Amino acid sequence: MGKYELLSSLVLGAWFFLNGSLVSAAQCNADNCLRALFPTPSPAVYSFDASVCATYITTVNTVATGFASRASAACGSSPARYSSACSCRPPLQSTMTTKTSTTTAPTTTCVPTPANNIVRNGGFECGLAPWIAADIPNSRHSIVSPGDASAFAYQYEQVGPITEDNYQRPASVNQDLIVTVGQKYVLKFRTFFDKCTQSEGFVGVMLNYSPVYTVDACDFGAGAFKDNTVSFTPTVSPFNLRFEFIIAENPAQVKIDNVVVVPA
Repeated sequence: MGKYELLSSLVLGAWFFLNGSLVSAAQCNADNCLRALFPTPSPAVYSFDASVCATYITTVNTVATGFASRASAACGSSPARYSSACSCRPPLQSTMTTKTSTTTAPTTTCVPTPANNIVRNGGFECGLAPWIAADIPNSRHSIVSPGDASAFAYQYEQVGPITEDNYQRPASVNQDLIVTVGQKYVLKFRTFFDKCTQSEGFVGVMLNYSPVYTVDACDFGAGAFKDNTVSFTPTVSPFNLRFEFIIAENPAQVKIDNVVVVPA
């Protein structure tokens, strides 16, 4: 849907304004360029671009050089985009907080559905693993019942005040996929939003740490599971699939279920 840049910038700007610290959009845009440079708070990914930023923002630049190649698609060649991302890069976290499922799943052997689905436990019928969930303050995740025409689904809940983490380090759930490099794949998944409001927010899809798709609470209506489809061609294996929950409403409940990745 391409709303990462628009919605993130608008909502982040509103949060700073409400908290008495208005930040100029020219100085700090929470856009795709920021997410491409700093896709995860892990030290290994963060440190390289953070070190480049440390010197880049100290001078007026007419070219953008020295940054990781993964950022070129999102940032382009504009020095202003890189300066913006550098100016509002999130603080480094040494670890990502994870929680285990709060719902006990059936003790059965998980069988991929369909048979050629390379996502493991895409329907969350066997608990959380091998998915890895990362929560933020005032949020929680759980495996809930019922799911989308199934027993279980993954649920994100906003259970307290919105903080800066909701935009700069959103809650997420991810797993690595074993893919065939150069093979075109189709990702399909179902989303559920408890309500449609301008501030509810959206679910973002990141493929190998690059943002590629968003779906918000009002795209397909609230109160029921809806279809989402993304095509991609991986260039490396393993290939990371991550869902981010950029939510600005309290309380809020968002679910995903029946995640499928199959050859096109």
